[in-house]
Amino acid sequence: MGEIKVLKTDARGRISLPRSFRKEPLFEYTIKGNQITLYPVRTVRKYPDMSDLPSEELSSEWTEREKKVNKDMRPGIRAATPSEALKKAKK
Repeated sequence: MGEIKVLKTDARGRISLPRSFRKEPLFEYTIKGNQITLYPVRTVRKYPDMSDLPSEELSSEWTEREKKVNKDMRPGIRAATPSEALKKAKK
């Protein structure tokens, strides 16, 4: 992958990816001028860097109002499918 190759388009404007990219399910890309750079993405969950955001403490008044509106404070259920979630909820 160290060498740069130009990908040509077919009559419909589609390109064929190089062999090393063909089995990749997801790509991230950058566009600089007329150049598109593809990067294979190994995970779907990508979170932005939020380290520079200021932290905010919620007031006790807001917390009390939220408890009145949303009385359901049960923890979430982690499951891959709805049926698994129902099984875990019953336990």
